[in-house]
Order: sequence, then structure tokens, then C-alpha cells
Amino acid sequence: MSEVLDAELASDLLKREHLAQSVGEGWPVYVEALGNIGKGSVVLVQPLVVGGSLSACEYNLPGIELRAVAEDGSVVVDLREQHLRVQYPGRMLLLSFDRPEVNRMALERRWQQTLPAGGGRKEHEFSLKVVPEPCRGASGAWYALGMNAKVNGVQYRGCARLGDLGHWPLRIRYATADSITTRRLSVSFERDGRFRLVEDYLNEQPVIEYSGRWQRLSSERVRLFPDDQQLAPITFQIGTGGHLRLQGFHPAYGRSLELNPAGPVLRVSSGELDWWR
Repeated sequence: MSEVLDAELASDLLKREHLAQSVGEGWPVYVEALGNIGKGSVVLVQPLVVGGSLSACEYNLPGIELRAVAEDGSVVVDLREQHLRVQYPGRMLLLSFDRPEVNRMALERRWQQTLPAGGGRKEHEFSLKVVPEPCRGASGAWYALGMNAKVNGVQYRGCARLGDLGHWPLRIRYATADSITTRRLSVSFERDGRFRLVEDYLNEQPVIEYSGRWQRLSSERVRLFPDDQQLAPITFQIGTGGHLRLQGFHPAYGRSLELNPAGPVLRVSSGELDWWR
């Protein structure tokens, strides 16, 4: 069951935009922000999105790492794991480019790619530039990212937002607390869906390693499926404070295993979307 905590706005920008978006005392405002867990509250520090209807809570953008939208809504660009997809909602047209290597220039990120075409055109040309700068969407919502795109010679400006929100609570690595002196466990997550589990019994014997695949079961649960069939699948609950807590009973780990965050956020580990790491 989800824990409900008060939200503390620790940024003047966030306070200002929250006030501008609110329709009255007690009415909710949709916010995406980076922060931390305080004593009985969530401390929001770095706003990413402020504003939008209540339906905004329903959109996690699964599989989409970044979405950029032209200011007039005529073009939507989705950055996915393997592809860059350019959609024209009003024309029911979709162009799918292979995802290119990113070009990093200070805080600017650029992607450029071409796609073979028919109908007399040699190829489709595409470029996308995203920078951390304030941007106002068509509906009035505030975004932390601005974008410039060029498709077949036509220029577009607009806003961008980070996607795949269901994966943001996960970190690259977790480990048992340093105070535990009988056994140390660590789990490393890879962006490709693989994991590595290391057990060290602190008895001068070789460490034990397991690998396999991991899967998000929900926004609050993640399950590990070891390649070694002798180790049963492991289900963790993702706590409000970012830790992983064993859910239910496990033959090898009992009921009380808890792992603390020991690495950066998983979704920015590629370095492409790491403005706020």
C-alpha cells in the first residue's frame, strides 16, 4: 500500500509555478520533480514539470525515455531505447529512425539521423536538440526542458519532458547496510533488463554471484528472475525512501532482507539524460 506524505516545496521556482497553476486552496497541481525524503514529508527541489490536468497522473510514458512536442502540437518526437520516432498527429504519419549516438555539448544534447525514403525522396533527415531551459507548453504547463527539432528541412520549437516514469524510482545499485556484519548483499540493475546479485558472507570465502533478468511488476514492486533455477525469483517492494524490501518469504533470504540505494538513478545511467544527476 502506498504511503502518503506531505510535499514540501524547497524551490522558489517551484513555489511560483505551483501558485500560478493552482485554481484555489486545496486543489491539486500536477508536479514532476526531483527531491528527497525528509522527516514525514517529500522535499521537492528540482521541478521538471508543473501543471496539466488531473489526467496527467495517468501517463507514465512507458518505454519512452524523452518526449518532445512542438509548440503547436503538430510534431511529437519520442526517444526510445532503440529508435527515435517522429509522429504527425494531424496527418497520421510516423517516421521511425534508428537511435543514433548522442552528441553532448555542455548541457546540450543532440541527435541526428537519416532514413531511406521512397516517392522520389532520397532520404528523410532529422535532428533534435534538447537543453535544460524553461519552456511553456501550449496548455500553460511549465517544463524544465526546451527542444528544437528539424525534420526534412522544417524547423520546430517546443518543450520536452522525461518519460518512462515507472522506472525512475530504481537505482543502479543497492546494498545491505554497513551495520550488518554477518553477510553483505548487493544488487546491480542494468538498463537492458539484466541484474547481478553478489553475496559476501565475510568469511574469507569467494563471493557468490547470480545473474538474470529483472522486471517491474508495478510502480512499487520489482522481481528478479535468476538464471540459476536453484535460486527462486525474488520480489522486492520499493519503499518511499528508495530502499528495496523483500516481499513475502524467500527460501534463501527469509522475510527481513532490506537493501539501501547505493548508486545513481537507473534512467539517467546512459549519460544522455543526466542533467540533474
